[in-house]
Amino acid sequence: MNADFNPLAELGRERRRQVQVRQSLKGALEQAEPGDDTLAALLEACADYLVNSMGRLDLTDMNIHNLLAARVPTDNAEVHEALQTLANRQKRARAENARLAEALYAYRQAGRSDFAVLDKALRQYHRVMSELMTPRKNPFSDYTDILFTMDDWTNIAEVSAETIATEDRLFDEVSVAAPDALKPDAFSGTHGMQRPPVSNK
Repeated sequence: MNADFNPLAELGRERRRQVQVRQSLKGALEQAEPGDDTLAALLEACADYLVNSMGRLDLTDMNIHNLLAARVPTDNAEVHEALQTLANRQKRARAENARLAEALYAYRQAGRSDFAVLDKALRQYHRVMSELMTPRKNPFSDYTDILFTMDDWTNIAEVSAETIATEDRLFDEVSVAAPDALKPDAFSGTHGMQRPPVSNK
């Protein structure tokens, strides 16, 4: 357990920035035709970020799953069915993340000579993840609010100086590679392609 970090704040930060990078990716894929390597550096940086970020999301979601499965009474069929749905969704997302990681590795091993391989993998990844991660109300909030302590959240999040530094570095690489209109901070961090409101000040 690491008491140096607020686990809920860090989880919120990770998930918001992951959505921002997914919004950058969506914008890049919509802007470029399949196989067009004009935004190759951005797409590579998005892939790198998302492989790490989705790995973290899978870890924390399955930590939540396992703790709830152990604490929610077994006769609460609704919650246990929802937990099974979460496990199934995470299994599919885990497989997609592994495929993207393999494509990213192959692209780099080949000296970035075949962008079409990475581009195809990213388009598939975006399609599947957009389906899996559509906006939905957290079905477990009524239970986690009651059953989980701050120590539980600390153990769930598994946040450390290293995880924060890695996420920061990968997020910064996306920002550096992106044109202004596609920088992660240009997006709201909520589902969809919403941008922050323009200030009148």
